[in-house]
Amino acid sequence: MQVYKPLWEYITMPQFQTPPAPAREVVRKEVSSFWKRLHPTRLIRRDGRNQLCAIPPYLLNRAAPPPNLEQTVAALDQALEGWRYNKETTSVVKVVVGPPGSSMDQIVTCLAQGNNWQTIGPPTTQEILSGGDRWLENVTRDDITPLVLPQLGKCFLRHQDGLILISRLLDWLQTTKRRCLLACDSWAWAYLSNALQIDVMLPTPLTLAPMDGARLQFWLPTLASTYRGKFVFRDVNDGRQLFTTLDNYAERIEQNAQAGQMERYGDWIGVNYYFRQLAAHSRGMPQVVWHLWRRSLQISHDVKEQVAHLKNRGSKDEFTVWVQPWNRLDLPVVPGATGTDETMVMHTILLHSGMTAPLLGFLLPLSHNQVRRVLHHLLALGLVDNEADGTWYVPLLAYPAVRQFMEHEGYLVDAF
Repeated sequence: MQVYKPLWEYITMPQFQTPPAPAREVVRKEVSSFWKRLHPTRLIRRDGRNQLCAIPPYLLNRAAPPPNLEQTVAALDQALEGWRYNKETTSVVKVVVGPPGSSMDQIVTCLAQGNNWQTIGPPTTQEILSGGDRWLENVTRDDITPLVLPQLGKCFLRHQDGLILISRLLDWLQTTKRRCLLACDSWAWAYLSNALQIDVMLPTPLTLAPMDGARLQFWLPTLASTYRGKFVFRDVNDGRQLFTTLDNYAERIEQNAQAGQMERYGDWIGVNYYFRQLAAHSRGMPQVVWHLWRRSLQISHDVKEQVAHLKNRGSKDEFTVWVQPWNRLDLPVVPGATGTDETMVMHTILLHSGMTAPLLGFLLPLSHNQVRRVLHHLLALGLVDNEADGTWYVPLLAYPAVRQFMEHEGYLVDAF
């Protein structure tokens, strides 16, 4: 009997293990940057078609649409079932930690809205630096409704006055009888564990289980399930289908697409090398996988006729999407000569889950002009990007390279 397991599940942080790289991938990574410079990626021809090109947005958003949070919210609801109905007052606080891109704040907010729990957003910068009396008064008010703080990592600053508020919050959390659900970014959790021993003061956090190769092989086809039968994903190297064609596998994917059902996967199916490679490079982070997957998809140049077939819902023709190995992609790389200023800026951005330029200048021993110069340089390298409100962040496509660089340089990194 073949057993299917939940595709999305929460585990304790100590149980989290980054998917291991395939043996030959470990060797390849040591020389990949040098190899890319000597051997630029070639465009592949298949079946007499013209050279491959980037997939247009119209098709990309159908072959790999953004994943929704429904499954991860349902999995967290299931993981917290015992905590919700436990009458013991010794386990009223629950913590969920997620790496960058995990949308853990949105997940716990959705869960809170569905259960009519109280949600309180993070304090402002001025509230953090002044001790946050009014914010703390609002948080510590007695209530029988569970309290949700979806952005614990936004309740501090790496500054001499930036830890007072969160220290007072921790004092209250240790004595409160009110049920509290906290969500925190993994980098902030690492810093607070180092600075305040938050990992000792609060219960062991839950986190989403990593996306290993077996999970990826089941999850990625479900993204295009709305157009099932239209897309066939083939390896650009040999033309083979990436996803297994076993009948029971196809039935399982189709069943996973049904609304209201928990997605499941079977680790008894042999995992394609591509997915083991992708899982290792993305460190098991679903959103990093999704960005890499979208960047990997290509189509042949004679696309107009194929698009016409795709739009014809009565057509049974298959639309071929070619998948490049992630190591052929033009991904951001942290130069070996990256200076201390650039490293400090990226590290501070990661610790605070994004930051504005003025606040970077306030927290770091850099002038406003120095911060502006560093950000401009990092932006040109693809190592940072900015949102409409001026918040700078590390893009998920660049995240694996940036984290590896930080760890290699001896900086504090997260557990993921």
